[in-house]
Order: sequence, then structure tokens, then C-alpha cells
Amino acid sequence: MSDGSGFDWFQKKDTITGEADGSPTPAPKPKPKKNVWGEEQEERNFDTEGMSLEEIHDREAQEWEINKVIADQRVPANMNKPEQGLPWEKPKKEDVFAGEKIMPKKLDVRVLSNSEEANTNHTVPATSLKQVVDATRSDNPMWSELDDQRGGNEFLEGLDAFVFCGIAGPPGCGKTGIIHDSLTEEEIANGAEVWHVDFDGGGRTSKHAHHDNLKNLIILDPYVYMKGKESASDQIDNMATYEKTLLLCNLAVEQMEKQQAYFKEHGKMPNPYLKTFLFDGSDKWELICRLCMKISDLGLGNDAIGVATKRVTRFNWGVRKTRYAAASHCWQALMVGGVHVYTIAHMKPTYDREGNELEGQEIPGWLKESDGDMQQVVLMYVDRERDELGRLTGVEKAFAVLSKNRVSLDLPGRHTVFERAPEEKGGSKWYGWPSLKYGRFETDEAQTGANDE
Repeated sequence: MSDGSGFDWFQKKDTITGEADGSPTPAPKPKPKKNVWGEEQEERNFDTEGMSLEEIHDREAQEWEINKVIADQRVPANMNKPEQGLPWEKPKKEDVFAGEKIMPKKLDVRVLSNSEEANTNHTVPATSLKQVVDATRSDNPMWSELDDQRGGNEFLEGLDAFVFCGIAGPPGCGKTGIIHDSLTEEEIANGAEVWHVDFDGGGRTSKHAHHDNLKNLIILDPYVYMKGKESASDQIDNMATYEKTLLLCNLAVEQMEKQQAYFKEHGKMPNPYLKTFLFDGSDKWELICRLCMKISDLGLGNDAIGVATKRVTRFNWGVRKTRYAAASHCWQALMVGGVHVYTIAHMKPTYDREGNELEGQEIPGWLKESDGDMQQVVLMYVDRERDELGRLTGVEKAFAVLSKNRVSLDLPGRHTVFERAPEEKGGSKWYGWPSLKYGRFETDEAQTGANDE
């Protein structure tokens, strides 16, 4: 009933529910389903009970294909819409959009039910989940790298261990010999090789003396020598030696990548193939890097003699480290690719503040910062027996001790590598380190002398 106030249209509403005053409270809206990340999930328009995750994905792909076909066959909308006027001048809705009604063409589509077999005929081809996922990817080339890693690597998964081991010890303790012995008879027959980059000069003599010139041991000389008048001041071309060494390391990485691809295709290694990479003389490699820094990078002289006494500030030593790392990056890549990698160095003395040598505190001669790159570190030493008067008896025992192993918490005791003695004292015997054939560093407690103090 009108009261003449002009506010007859006003109606009181609940400020919480938005309904007219006195109206019943509306039913609460259902809460949307969310996944574990808190994202809302759309309800599927088919029953998923009894279906596996793969079947659900296939069904969703089919639904997506069907909806796409329907959308593509819609009649184009009439773009000639009348101009919009005032609200009371607006034409009726059906008149405005009469030409825009969607009239889908008749489709011969059959949706698979849960009980039907996967080979049921239908006119809309099903798109695999992989194709749907690939369509959403960017052009980042690392997608293929990720897929390759997800697929696994049968060769790497079959390895006993990954080996990048630094071996340090005095001359004549068997460092090179235990690596030359690390091929099994079966591996030799199948073409496994040890590539020995020999800065130390003992690789070829060891091969000739102990391995009957075994063709599976490849000795590579990294040095480049001066010729002509230039050799009067310096025998070694340090920069050329540096470049040749990196070429040898890169060649090993190329070989590793090729044999991995071959294994993936054929299920076996090619013949020949690289099993072990031995970089013999990382202490001398450090010297080459140091000389290249002083001669080529800092210009402190023309040859090794000219820069021998030149001092370098602590800010410039990073150049030597960068040069050294150019090779160690290759060693790490080989290790990741399943090649057994060993780098050998002699021990070097340490000094106190006054310049006095600290006896018994020698450290490996490789670049100090490179310890962190290695998976294993082995220290070797030789015990020389003396009589009651302090004279050497000719009896010696060489031992190897695993001091670091990043792939295991176990550190076995010392391992006897060889015993040297005159015939009247039992003669000499070579033990080697047989477990290195399988990338392990185990001590054979049954061997003679293994637990001797």
C-alpha cells in the first residue's frame, strides 16, 4: 500500500545473506575440490570409479578432442550487431542474437564407456597424453635432456660405483701399476682400454716391463718440445703442451659420449671402448698451468727460467686455478659418464713461517682446491725395514690407504700393494689392488702383510 512517500520500491534485505528480510537462509554453496597444492580442480563429466590414472588421462584427451571438433564446426557469429541504445530502447534478446545461435553439425561421435575395450571404433582419433603434454611445452631444448634422464641409463645404472680418484704417494710405490692392472680378462677381450696421459714418464716403461706391451693400454705423451734455437732456453713449449693436454681430455669426453650412444642403441659397448682414464702427473699439470699464467697471461717473462723468481699477487692466482679447472671439468664429465678416472701426483713438502720444511706433513701435489672435486682420495707410502743398527735390509712394503670416499661411509684399512725383498728373505710379490677392476676400494684381509704393523 502506497503511503505517498515515493519509497514504495524499497525492500529491507539481510546484509549477510542478501535476501529479503524474513526470507529463509539459502543453502550453502558447495566448496570446490582442491588438490594438495591448494588449486581448485574441475569436476570431470564422466565416472572415474575403477579407472587407473592412465585411463583417466586417455579419457580426458578424448574429451578434449571431441570438444575441439565441436568448437571448430560452429557457425560463425553474426558480427553485424545493432547499436546499443538506452535500456528501454534495447531490442529483444532473441532478435539481436538470432543469427548467433550455435547450430553444431551432426557428429558421428561415440564416447567410450568404462566397460568397453580400448580398441572400440570411433570417428574422433584419440590423442596420446604425451602429444598433449608436448603441445604445451616451450621451445627450451632442455626438455629433451630431461626426457632422456627420466628414461634412465642402463649402462650407468649397472655400474658398481662412480670413480674419480686422486692417488698421491712417493715415487716407486705402485701408483701407476695398480691402475694398469684394473682390466679384467673379459674386458680386455671386449676391447676395454686404459688411456694414460703420462706427464710422469713412467707409463710406457711400466707397460713394457709388466704388461707385455698390452694393446689395451694406450700411453699418450702430452708434452710439446721446443725446436731449434728456442730449445736453448726452455725445452718445453708450455702453452702448446697446455693446449695439447686439453685436446686429449676433450677427446676422451667425445669417446665417452659416442660409446654411451652406442650402448643405448645396441645394449653393449663398442670395441674398443674407454673404461679408465689415467691422468698421471697432476702436480706437473699444475706447474704447466702456473707457467702459462706467468708467461702468457701476466707477461712476466718469455720462458720458464725468466719467470722462475717472479712473484704473483694473491689476486692473480685465480688464473692458474681457472686453467687447471679446464682439465678437471673434463675429468668430472668422464666420471659422470661412467668412465673410471684417476689422477696421480707425488707428495710435496709443507713449510713453517720461517721456511723450514715440516717433516712428515707432506700433502698431495695437485692443486689444493681440487680435493673437493674428487669422489675418492688414496694416499700411498712405502715402509723400508731397518736392522738393529739402522741399516736398510732391502725389505720394503708399499701400502695404499683410502682417506676419502664420498660414495660410501666405509673406509677400509690399509691395503698392501707389493712386498719387495731379497730371495733369501722370501723374495718379492705384487698384490696390486684387484677390487679397482670393479670401481671398489676394498682391502683383502686375507692377503699377506695386509694387517701387518
